[in-house]
Amino acid sequence: MRKMLLLLRDLVRSIASLPTLIFFAFVAVAFYQLSTTDEVQDLPDWLAPYNLSDLDTIRTTLAAVITGVFTLTIFAYTMVMNVLDRSISSYSPRLLPLILSERYHQEILGVGAGTIAHSTILLLGVAEPPEFSKPPVLAAASAGFFAILSLVLFIYFIHRVSQSIFINVLLRKSYDYTRRRLERLDEQRLSLITARDRPDDDPQPRIFADRCGYLDELDYVGLVDAAHKLQTEIYLLPRPGSFVYAGDPLLGWGDTTAADGIDVDSYYTLSREEPIDVYATGFKHQVEVAIKAASPAINDPGTAMTAINYLGQLFLQLAAVKPYNAVTGQQDAGVLRLNDWQVDTLLDSCFTQLRCYLDSDPWGVDTLRENLLRIEQACVKHNHTTGASAARRQLQQLVSKP
Repeated sequence: MRKMLLLLRDLVRSIASLPTLIFFAFVAVAFYQLSTTDEVQDLPDWLAPYNLSDLDTIRTTLAAVITGVFTLTIFAYTMVMNVLDRSISSYSPRLLPLILSERYHQEILGVGAGTIAHSTILLLGVAEPPEFSKPPVLAAASAGFFAILSLVLFIYFIHRVSQSIFINVLLRKSYDYTRRRLERLDEQRLSLITARDRPDDDPQPRIFADRCGYLDELDYVGLVDAAHKLQTEIYLLPRPGSFVYAGDPLLGWGDTTAADGIDVDSYYTLSREEPIDVYATGFKHQVEVAIKAASPAINDPGTAMTAINYLGQLFLQLAAVKPYNAVTGQQDAGVLRLNDWQVDTLLDSCFTQLRCYLDSDPWGVDTLRENLLRIEQACVKHNHTTGASAARRQLQQLVSKP
């Protein structure tokens, strides 16, 4: 059941989902118009002037709408592909899922394709000689209305696409998405806790990956319930979002005799793409863009500094989340030990990479130093001692830099 829900989620997130729904809605309107003629349809008085009955006029209008909207739709598809190609080649292909999730891309494509299909079906319905054809209700008016709607959406589409090519817009989008993921950490039905360091029983690997891929879409609620039924803590061995090789251990727990009937395999998913729902992925996006912008090939230090500033703000947001290493259900019913990125490990990973490319750039060093000072203060404020130590350690590496 859960795998079917995940498949449905992938279909909904696909760039083709919304255009397909809009397309079939337009097709349904066209067939409804063909099945309804003037003799059986009472139109309001204000619609009567728009209900043309001359078949030649209807055919001409429909053919013009098909030709014009088809040109617009092809141009829209071309612009989307150009934006995707620019985003991939210039900075980071990891930002591609954020572009594909934009609804305005899908709306204009769906309305354009739907208008073409709607007009084509109506045109085929009036293709017979006049003595055998009956004019569909509001055929020319509806086609004209949908054509105007396509033009309005296309103008809006041009405006949004012209903004999407700017890397600062994508960086802000990545930052906002990651910030929302961090805000939802404390809003889930489970409670974040700090469990004891040493378990009663050493966890033994029980579930192994049957294929390679990125660890994605963990069912934390289901795993906590399974831990409650097993009467032992379940350990998540790899980090969420990390690449898992076939045969690697995924989940482990101590000795128990209550494992029968519990399908823990259904509580995780291995995907072929790096999951953007894991908050650490958003941190990596900013680092990747900053590194590539600072490289001699791109030579865009302004974008690199912007990415570092967004990265620093994300660390401030992460520092505000209370320290945790496990989640539990209501009334401590089951414990799932996590292997999430902590502030110190994630900070060391991100800023060590950034120093490799920016340690000889005075502007870059100043930006790194400023953000590290802010992160250190935030960690001290929220009692993240290990995070504050990591920030001081990274600052020490910048002492001798210009």
